[in-house]
Amino acid sequence: MVEEKVKKHEKKPEREKKGEPKKAELEKKQEPKKEEVDKGEHKKRKKARILLHVNLVPRYYEEWVERQLYFSGSKRDAKKFIRTTLIISIVISIAAGAMFRRYMLYVSPVVFILMLGFFSLLLILSVDRRSRFVDEILPDALMLLSANIRAGYIPSRALILSARKEFGPLAEAIKRAGKEIMSGKSLDEGLREIPAAIKSDDLKRSIDLIIQGIRGGGQIVALLEENAKDIRRRQAIEKEIKANTMMYAIFIAFAGCLGAPGLYALSSYLTTTMSELGPDISMSGEISSKVSFIQLKGAEISPDFLFQFCLAAILITTVFGGIILGLISTGREKEGLKYAPLLSIVAIFVFLGATFLINTMFATMLPG
Repeated sequence: MVEEKVKKHEKKPEREKKGEPKKAELEKKQEPKKEEVDKGEHKKRKKARILLHVNLVPRYYEEWVERQLYFSGSKRDAKKFIRTTLIISIVISIAAGAMFRRYMLYVSPVVFILMLGFFSLLLILSVDRRSRFVDEILPDALMLLSANIRAGYIPSRALILSARKEFGPLAEAIKRAGKEIMSGKSLDEGLREIPAAIKSDDLKRSIDLIIQGIRGGGQIVALLEENAKDIRRRQAIEKEIKANTMMYAIFIAFAGCLGAPGLYALSSYLTTTMSELGPDISMSGEISSKVSFIQLKGAEISPDFLFQFCLAAILITTVFGGIILGLISTGREKEGLKYAPLLSIVAIFVFLGATFLINTMFATMLPG
């Protein structure tokens, strides 16, 4: 009896082992096959590739964005950047149209264009900021390069040693040019690689002068030092001019942010008041016979149209005011585009505040 019980006890694990394959088979059936998973991932990747290759904008705009991203030092893909900006612009334009349902057909396209212009402006400003940084440190880089050549290093080695971290994008361009010269390129070709990735007029002009001087038999050390001194001298003159024209910039900013919005608010109030008081004004017969050429009529301008006209005029004034500020301070219109959004926001808030104050102060003058 004992042996039979032992045999039965020994047979139980065998049954459990027999049941294990069944459970494993059920689990395998529930799990998706690798082939199906691979097919699903392949379809997703295919859709993503199709979306990437769809031309949502003209080709020239895509090439322009690609150039701006390259000059700004960004490693982002142009198509992905365009797709992201389009999605954000569409969402914001729809939201703005929902806020002004009555004028949705007019507001949404305008907001969409403005948002695309805003993202394009960000690209332009990033490129200009990078080029300004290079222009500021360019004299120091040229002086360091001339010192290395004076110390006895060959030009390629001097270029690599001059690539300091504090020079930022210029250091990368100098190091790349030095490696190109060491790999077998001529000095002229290697130097021309430096301004290829940086959109800077001063850098390009300096490299061209150095190359022409080398071809003419001049000493490279003297060329570098004189070029650096000329750039510093010109930068000092630009700062002096900027300081002398500061009063003009302050006057333009004051006129665009405070003067124009205040006058528009006052004229809007006067026009609204005349339109409401016009039908109630009457003159006696004697006065009307003497001054028959005077005819008092109510203004035929709706307050809504006048309000929209004031906002449009303020935006136009501040945008061109910002461009003039950039032209006065730096001599470049692009530099003024960064002031335009700030001036526009301040001017709109001043206009709304002035309208509220004037309507509150002279509310008793309106007919009840």
